[in-house]
Amino acid sequence: MSFKEETEFNMLPSKGNGSRQLKDHIKKTKSGVEVLKTAAIYGANASGKSNLIKAISYFKNVVFNEEQLLMPQSKRFRIDSSFKSKPTTFRIEYEYKGIHFDYAIEVIKGKINEEYLYSIDSIKTNKEKLLYKRIGNNVEFGDIFKKSKDFSYLEKYINKELKDNQSVLDACFGVLDDINILDNIYIGFSKLTIVTPFSRSYVYSESVLTGTKSTKFATDLLINSKTGIESLIVKEINADTFFSYADEDFKKEMIDDLESALEARDDKSKDLVLTFPFNSQINVLKKKDDKYFVSILKTKHFNSDELFDLEEESDGTNRLYELSPAFEQLIYEDDVVYIIDELERSMHPLLAKELLKLFSVAKTSKSQLIFTTHESHLLDDELLRRDEIWFTEKKSDGSTEFYPLSNFNPRGDKILERGYLQGRYGGIPFLGDFSKISNGKNVSETC
Repeated sequence: MSFKEETEFNMLPSKGNGSRQLKDHIKKTKSGVEVLKTAAIYGANASGKSNLIKAISYFKNVVFNEEQLLMPQSKRFRIDSSFKSKPTTFRIEYEYKGIHFDYAIEVIKGKINEEYLYSIDSIKTNKEKLLYKRIGNNVEFGDIFKKSKDFSYLEKYINKELKDNQSVLDACFGVLDDINILDNIYIGFSKLTIVTPFSRSYVYSESVLTGTKSTKFATDLLINSKTGIESLIVKEINADTFFSYADEDFKKEMIDDLESALEARDDKSKDLVLTFPFNSQINVLKKKDDKYFVSILKTKHFNSDELFDLEEESDGTNRLYELSPAFEQLIYEDDVVYIIDELERSMHPLLAKELLKLFSVAKTSKSQLIFTTHESHLLDDELLRRDEIWFTEKKSDGSTEFYPLSNFNPRGDKILERGYLQGRYGGIPFLGDFSKISNGKNVSETC
């Protein structure tokens, strides 16, 4: 997209003013690396903030083989057509359950050209182990896998089954019984969750609608945000009532899909549901006693006996509901990483600040939050360390540059929000003369 040269974003603490406050925002990995709890990414529109998240999302999709057809032409630095034939490399250092791994892939012309994976035991002693490396479809495994009783089977399996658009990590998942490090890394990658402005949490909504997940956190969040909502209520409606006459074909399709899933299940005693979007909400179809029902989420407001659909609520209320599973996990679980694009979307600045504060002051062990934002009110020394603040800048050639606030090392008594809005750190738009837009002339007439 807008990335031209090698660009690094990291969660490493800096020295100087960035390290003087919120020391509980630093956690040390098993390998000896200190990492930060939060990162806020600022920048003007079209400066590349969202492209970082798109790159991570694409990388993750490639790892999980969800990009079935990799792009035949590179999307690297799209402004310059000469980059269409150049490779793009993605690399990540990540820790999950004490495993610090260094993983990279190179994608070119719809194929994974190179791939490697190392585990890092110690940064101080520079101890690392090669798990595997790949060039084309040839894979060399490290010593840890050669000890497996099924290693010969693994080699044959990879030689036969690995596709040129499939990661080795995905191909190896669940293949070995006696060595599970690749499985753990694969699962760790899945714990990295990306939330866009238009995300819908299928897993969370299904858990709520089937009763396996409490709505207490989401309800408390909505109540304290003064949305007027008193409670979230799951209602069960007969499928014939839920679907109108005009939706008859869609209803039959849903029922057929549910029946196919029920027939294919191994454990006949286990209930299955079909989760589907309808009317801007996530709903669940289930079967009980040869009848079909749809579970939907309703809201009840204070001083009202009426129940409302989520689609009837404001954009801000829906955004809070969608973010509630993220912040519940961030606060109460370990080894969770959330990347949220436009954290403050549809929210008042004070509400966005309270939401960030909820995580900032929580004494979680290893969860991390990375988010993009335009909201200057979040530039608060009591919420964010100065090395947790990043900026994106569009360079003269249209490419994206990333840099942390700690590069400037502002004095501790400086008000960050004021300095940011004054343009001291970059990351703000340089606007043209908007008065020309309303001078009565058509733009094409002045060109």
